[in-house]
Amino acid sequence: MSAKVVSQDPVAPGERLLQLDVLRGLALFGVLLVNIGYFCGADLARQAEVAYPLGDFGGLAGDLVRVLLENKAAALLSILFGAGLAIQADRASDKGQSPWPFALRRSAVLALLGSAHTFLLWNVDILLDYALISLMVLPFLRLPAGRVLWAIPVVLIVSAVIAGPMLALATDLPPAQTYALGLQHYGQGGWLDALQYRWWETLHVIGPMRIADRFVILAPFFIVGVAAWKGGWLSAPDAHRRRLRQVFALCFCFGLVANAVPQEALHAWVNQLALQPLRVLIKATFFLAKFALTLGYAAGILLLLQRSRWRVWLGAFAPLGRMALTQYLLQSLVCTWIFYGFGLGQYGRMPLDLALALGVLLFAMQVISSRWWLARFSIGPVEWLWRRLSYGGIRQRPPVIAAAVAEAEQAQSR
Repeated sequence: MSAKVVSQDPVAPGERLLQLDVLRGLALFGVLLVNIGYFCGADLARQAEVAYPLGDFGGLAGDLVRVLLENKAAALLSILFGAGLAIQADRASDKGQSPWPFALRRSAVLALLGSAHTFLLWNVDILLDYALISLMVLPFLRLPAGRVLWAIPVVLIVSAVIAGPMLALATDLPPAQTYALGLQHYGQGGWLDALQYRWWETLHVIGPMRIADRFVILAPFFIVGVAAWKGGWLSAPDAHRRRLRQVFALCFCFGLVANAVPQEALHAWVNQLALQPLRVLIKATFFLAKFALTLGYAAGILLLLQRSRWRVWLGAFAPLGRMALTQYLLQSLVCTWIFYGFGLGQYGRMPLDLALALGVLLFAMQVISSRWWLARFSIGPVEWLWRRLSYGGIRQRPPVIAAAVAEAEQAQSR
């Protein structure tokens, strides 16, 4: 097959799969609840062992978020991103095209968006990481479903090789100093002060550590997403109902138990064992089991979507999933305004329970606003920008302008 460099056509709204959009919308909710703890400073305060106002339910709610959602929501998004890469590769193959040119453009544009987000607004960004990880996954897109999972050890080895130098570059700041600097520059400083500190923190502290951690944690889930798409688990989940039930029962229960075990107590017990290989095996098992919960979530949602009533209820989150990129960036914009000094200045001050409640309220508003937007336009504004740049330019009108012009032309012709 010749590798023709031809632009692929965008996916039409009618070609989208409800289950992918629902999973993406719910994963974005989990990401928001996890990030709220960092936006308000509560998680850094906990790591620094500094007192932070929790409110009446903040302690319990924060623990539940860490146990049930931390890293799991981002891992679920990684599965969906990997599936998206596989979908684009399949569409290119069907048209006799090479998937590489488009995939590289798409990743480059996402990297630009992620870099702008990282340095200008929020340096716990995931977009840049996803763009970089996707480059590592591209060579495995042509593998059949039965063999692609064997790529997981390869990406783990590559991730470990990348993580070593990244960790060596990172400046090791004590958690208490990190929290104090965040309180000074983010909570009390103006926009320019926060910007300058964010650049330094990104280049010297968070950036290298973020790349090291996320490559190792999230890259395997990209491969899982590719395999899930190629195996038909995401495209036709009703044909895999029995297997999905098995995955849900095993991964959800095992993952829930593993995540509920206090990590300090676990490590204290394991370190008392005489055999070093046994200690390593138990720690590795619990580490992997923590992420089994992500697979349990995905399987459970796919099973619920096969029931008509649940399909209607969960379908309410599909518009948010279709606008996930726009709404993810909007979360950062709203939350930095609430918590940082150039806005309401609630960093280190707002009780955690209230911050999480605001996160739930923001998510509800995003669900409503996504539905409102997509009732009028076919695509979100940032999705439009990503698509236009990925497909070779921004000469076409944005959805807002295009819709307004079409409406005006229609009214004029009457």
